[in-house]
Amino acid sequence: MISACPNCGKTLNLTESQQQKIGNAVAALPSGKSLKFNCPHCQKPIEVQRDALEALWQLLKQPSAVVVLPEPPDPPDRSWLERGDFGSGEVLEDVPQVLILVKNEQIQSDIAHFFDDMGYKAVMPRTAEDAIERMRFTNFAAVVLHSGFEGNLANSTVHTHMQGMSMPKRRYIYYVLIGPEFRTLYNLEALSNSANLVINETDISAFPLVLKKGFRDYDELFGPYLAALESLGKK
Repeated sequence: MISACPNCGKTLNLTESQQQKIGNAVAALPSGKSLKFNCPHCQKPIEVQRDALEALWQLLKQPSAVVVLPEPPDPPDRSWLERGDFGSGEVLEDVPQVLILVKNEQIQSDIAHFFDDMGYKAVMPRTAEDAIERMRFTNFAAVVLHSGFEGNLANSTVHTHMQGMSMPKRRYIYYVLIGPEFRTLYNLEALSNSANLVINETDISAFPLVLKKGFRDYDELFGPYLAALESLGKK
């Protein structure tokens, strides 16, 4: 049976007179022969065998035939909206994400709120193992680590992971260290700890202002270099 034109691909919605002509042609056509007729859309010739024409004619004679449609699929899974990714390691690139590793719930909440105001989605794992696993599959735009998250910075597996991260991935993560031992905005201290910014926890109330200055300084220093890498397709 032919239901669409092989030339233009459009459905053959034939008129009653055209259907009658096809029926007459089928009745008069010898077995094994074919018939040519023009497509009502593109006017190009269509050639079909008698068997196909007979099937088409029988279908056209039954306009009231009931068409059984398949059941519609279930609604899509929306759980990825809560996770911030598509699952299976796929990243939701349109929304920048920040990994916050702070045990103090008040400080954690304040930092999450600050980043939320800047358009970031905050992810706050409870363990270092969970944090490292998330970093394997998600390209976080920023990571905030309190020096006391695992007791102290010297024994922090997250800090060690950040220090050992390959540069093609690390250079796109803004790494912030918070703790009582740090001196806010002291770049030499940040450099010695492989971080982009250090903040004393007593300055948390000024976190948005400090972070914006840190972002500005980072962009002034590395912006042209990152733009050059992107233009070369090396991002």
